[in-house]
This record gives sequence, structure tokens and C-alpha cells, in this order.
Amino acid sequence: MVEYVRIAFLVVGSIPLLVYPFVAIASLMGLGSQSTIDIPLFNRIMNLFFLWGTLTYPVVLLLCFWLSGKVQAHGVYVACFPLLFLFLLWVSFHFMDAP
Repeated sequence: MVEYVRIAFLVVGSIPLLVYPFVAIASLMGLGSQSTIDIPLFNRIMNLFFLWGTLTYPVVLLLCFWLSGKVQAHGVYVACFPLLFLFLLWVSFHFMDAP
């Protein structure tokens, strides 16, 4: 039963990879652009975390997939990490352009 939950978490975490090519292009364009306005430090940090986080998400998912199979005792917790990472990306997206 625990193995099915681990696989379900990994499958749900891999669904965003369907749109990853488009997100990667947009993140690279965002990292390559220069801002001409003065942005508060908090918003810059959220923006950079979102852009770098979306680029590194496949690596996070593959590492969690590999580690969840190796660590039998805590494999479900490791498989939950990509969903937590997606939640952090959503929070950073929500706050990256807040006034």
C-alpha cells in the first residue's frame, strides 16, 4: 500500500513536466532580461527563486524518484518533496510581483 502512495505522489509530481519545455523557455528569457525599474529585494528574491526553481524542477523530481526507491523507510516522505517544491514555487510566483 505504501508503495502505491509513493508512486502516486511521484506521478502527480511529474504532471507539470508536460508543460516544462514552455516554462523553461520563459524562465530562461526571464533570467536573461534586464529590469529597468527599482524592485524591492523581497520581490527580486521571489522572482529569482521562481525562475531558478522552474528550471531545476526536473532535477528535483528525478532525485526524489531515485531517493524514494533507495530509502525504503522514508520513501513516501521523499516522494512528497516534489509536491512541496511545487507549492513553494506557487508561493514565490504569488509574491514575486507584489507591490
